[in-house]
Amino acid sequence: MIQIRKVPLSQGVQWLVQAVNIGARNPRAVFGAALLFIATLYTLTLLFVLPFAASMREGAAASPDPTRVLTAMAPLFLMLVFVLPILLGGLMHVIREAEAGRPVRARDLFAPFRLRKAGSLALLGVIQIVLAALSILLVVLLAGDDYWTDYMTAMRTVMTGGTPVMPQPNHPGLMMAVQLVFNYFTYTLLLLCIPLILFSRAGLVDAVKASLRASVSNVGANLLAGGLFMASMLLAALIVGVLGLLAALIGSVVHPLLGALLSLVLYAAFGAAVLVVLVGGSYLAWRDTFGDEDAPVPPPAGNGHIEA
Repeated sequence: MIQIRKVPLSQGVQWLVQAVNIGARNPRAVFGAALLFIATLYTLTLLFVLPFAASMREGAAASPDPTRVLTAMAPLFLMLVFVLPILLGGLMHVIREAEAGRPVRARDLFAPFRLRKAGSLALLGVIQIVLAALSILLVVLLAGDDYWTDYMTAMRTVMTGGTPVMPQPNHPGLMMAVQLVFNYFTYTLLLLCIPLILFSRAGLVDAVKASLRASVSNVGANLLAGGLFMASMLLAALIVGVLGLLAALIGSVVHPLLGALLSLVLYAAFGAAVLVVLVGGSYLAWRDTFGDEDAPVPPPAGNGHIEA
């Protein structure tokens, strides 16, 4: 059985602070891998969206159907749930190697294929599909029998340009609480299973069991880290949004394309930073919860402040 360490509540703060500092030892590899992550995901998304756009164009003359839209988007959803664990694992591998002081490059984002762990990581997509189905089932049970039908009717109204009447669930407070708990276990399960499979060499079943146990044992630290991450991300997104508008306005004085390019570079850098903090924090949570023999010794003065 995989051993689980109990961590204090304050460790959630340390995870976030240390995650912000991650990448200082090899920023070229870490942030390069994050940008490669974004580029790869956007390229794959574009390839899967093109057939969807073509099918929507063919059916433009007919009355819009939300069910048809969901069916057409199913391949994109399946691609995301199977590819995301591999890319997240690759970025976590780059972060781990960089923190350990070992040579690593941005293209090591695809190391799970070389390490023959891509298949095991992709199987986490099956878990995500099952959890998504359970989530829909919970919504149907708590919201009422007619909620889903009324919701699809509202979406059909939106697609035809009308004013929708959004349905009200039977138990909105209970449904929100259940969804919050469900989402906590879903995301914690994914982010802890990836390093367990990739670094701890655990099987899929053992990784899921250990992740669920750790989700309960360290619920305080996990929730604190997640809450701080979300609050920080929202605040940073507001600041970056304003800076992006300013960059677009200033660049447009020279040429509109320059303004668009400046804002695009800023948003890409922000996306890469968010990815590094999220994946780095998940790596630190796994390391402190399950242990890592190759983990570097953290500097004595680096845990209480954020480096530039």
